[in-house]
Amino acid sequence: MQKLNRIKLMGLQKSINFLMLSVGPLHSWAATGISLASGYGVAQSIPFRIGIQQEFNKQWRTDTSWPIGGYWEGSLYNIRAHNKNLDSASHKHLNAVALAAAVRLERKEKMQVGWPYLEIGFGASLVTHKEFGGRKLGTYFQFEDRIGIGVRFGENREFDLSYRAIHFSNAYIGSYNHGINLHLLMLGYWF
Repeated sequence: MQKLNRIKLMGLQKSINFLMLSVGPLHSWAATGISLASGYGVAQSIPFRIGIQQEFNKQWRTDTSWPIGGYWEGSLYNIRAHNKNLDSASHKHLNAVALAAAVRLERKEKMQVGWPYLEIGFGASLVTHKEFGGRKLGTYFQFEDRIGIGVRFGENREFDLSYRAIHFSNAYIGSYNHGINLHLLMLGYWF
């Protein structure tokens, strides 16, 4: 069973590499970031998430104090359910690979804590099981919706600390759509 999970994780890693390369070439003037996140979710689950971000090549409302920017993000999830009341047939481990776009409203001028921001994002993901933690997901394909609040800090805004609420759902394209909700604390670094 562990060997099968390692094979699935390797497949997910290859998928995320393909997705990130298919987004397009990295431009030298657009920042690239990496992030690690963990928190809690349904079925007393503990998710671990790693992400790679690439800023959009464009910003909007640049003449205001809160311009709009954003980024593409590829991410890998490893989620483990710890609810002891789950049916023994229920999957207690779920891996996912996701590609999303996030739009960020970020303060242009530095404040005392750094550069605060709000963000919202939407993407697509593939999960390793149609059922997890007693929840029937319905399909291997899931949409990934998110909302977050955070702050960039450091001399060059290189550090990123945020809270994200993430929801996986198939939008009723499958026979079941119980979905998964996650609450994550994320730490990122931008190059």
